[in-house]
Parts: sequence; C-alpha cells; structure tokens
Amino acid sequence: MIVVLVRNLTALFVAAIAALVLSASPILAAESCESPPALRFSLVPAGNVEERLKAYQPLLKRIELLTGKSVLIVRPQSYATVSEGLLAGTIDIATIGPAGYVAVRAADPQIQPFATIAKREGIYQVAGPFYHSLLIVRAQGRFKDIAQLRGRHLALTDPASTSGSLLPRRQFTPVIGMPLDKYFGRISYSGSHSKSIAALAQGEVDAAFVASTNLEDALHTGKLKASDVRVLWTSAPIAYDPFVHRGQLCEPLKRRIRAAFLTEAAALQPVLDDLRAVAFVPVGDEHYAEVRAALATAPR
Repeated sequence: MIVVLVRNLTALFVAAIAALVLSASPILAAESCESPPALRFSLVPAGNVEERLKAYQPLLKRIELLTGKSVLIVRPQSYATVSEGLLAGTIDIATIGPAGYVAVRAADPQIQPFATIAKREGIYQVAGPFYHSLLIVRAQGRFKDIAQLRGRHLALTDPASTSGSLLPRRQFTPVIGMPLDKYFGRISYSGSHSKSIAALAQGEVDAAFVASTNLEDALHTGKLKASDVRVLWTSAPIAYDPFVHRGQLCEPLKRRIRAAFLTEAAALQPVLDDLRAVAFVPVGDEHYAEVRAALATAPR
C-alpha cells in the first residue's frame, strides 16, 4: 500500500534516497493524516435514536471541549449506513454493533475501537461490558418452548445487527438443527430492537430476537413489564458495542477523542445515568475476537 563503478554509484544513490525517505516518514505521515473542521458522529439505530442522542449530549459537548472542534450528528438510516460512512470517511466517530465493527475492521484495519460501556445489572442485563441475544415471546401467549415456535412468525431487527440477526442465525441454528428460514414460517425485519419489542407486545409477531440491553430499556421506560415477557433462549455473552474512530484522523486528535470518554468520569455521570451504565471502559480489537470467530465459523 553495467560496470562495477556504476553499480556502486547506483547502490549509494538508492541508499541515500532510502535514508531520506525514512527520515522524512514521520513528517509525511503527519501531513497525510486528517484533522477535519468538524467531527461527524453517528450510531446504529439499535433503540430510540433520538433518546440516545439526547443522552449522549454531555459526551458530545466534552468531545467538542477537548478537541476544539464542533460535533455534527449524522442520523443513521440503517446499520449499514453507519458502516458505509466510516469506510467512506463521512463519519469520524460512531458507536456500532460488534458484528458491524468486525465487518468494517476487515474492510479498513485502521478503524479503531477505543471505548465501550459497562452496564448496570438488571433483570435481563448482566453487569459489565457485555450483553446477550434473547429469544422472547409474550408471557401470556401460548408459546412455552422453542418447539412450539416452528412455523410461526419471527422478528429480526436488521440484517447487520449482532444480537438481532447475525448471532441468532449462527448460534441458535444448532439448537433447532436447521436455518432460521426453514424453521420459522415467516421472518420479518423490524429495523431496530425497540421496534421488534413493540411488534411482539402488539401481537404482530410470535417471537423476536433482541438485545438484553434493549429489553432492559423497554422495562425502564414502561413500554413493557417483566411479567409480559418469556425468554426461551439466551446467547453466550457478547462484548458490548464499541465506540470507534477512523484511523486516518491525526494522532493528537484521536488522543483527545479517547480522553473525552475515558478521563474525568464525573463529567460524564449524566450520560452514564441515562444509559444505566457505571463507566466508559477502554477496549481494543482483541475484545471482539470471540465475535469475529463466531461469525466466521458458526453455521448460517
């Protein structure tokens, strides 16, 4: 991404050029990095986007304070548009699902995860920077086990959603012994976890795969009661959504972005309270190795 004298002179010339290039490489690297006039921030539509953006406001203001740049919000149309924006350079910072991160990292190894959220423990949510994919049905309905769901209507969220589509297609298929499309009579994509939960609550679908974090959110906002839901399957723990930035940004700018998340925790307490979290914690690519392996090896 020839006489001996001539040969000797050529070798000396090549060596001199190489030395100049090597000595100048830090300058060239500095000149080639990007420091845009404004930072563009986005997030995958895993829940209520407007509520999440409202919760993130103190964080976005802190990014502005530490970087000296304004933050522009890029409202997502789908999971894919966030990934496409990161790869195209039209989004600089984003929170993205684990599977989405694995995909964009494969396409651009310079994409860097740097922080995630450690959640509080709840009825469906474990404490820490992890969550689960859950297969849920209405507690008052007639479906008491997985076998009764054969031929019924299933809601997935988005084709690129980790817990709402991709991991269920891989981790759940060994449970039923066949692809989801052959087991369920109908599969619909709702567009988000909150829409899948609403569709289930309203009886529009018989079952749904959703993230434990989003189900917990629905309980806290009063959209559901714990007694309304029955969980029929729980996935293995999934590393929580990373915040990522483009690797092409200049290193001092990236350090300031990371510092906005990972220093002076008291300044971000309102954000953590809104997100029902205890802290922003650092992460690296290695934290998503299990997700990468699951997506690469498990059956579709």
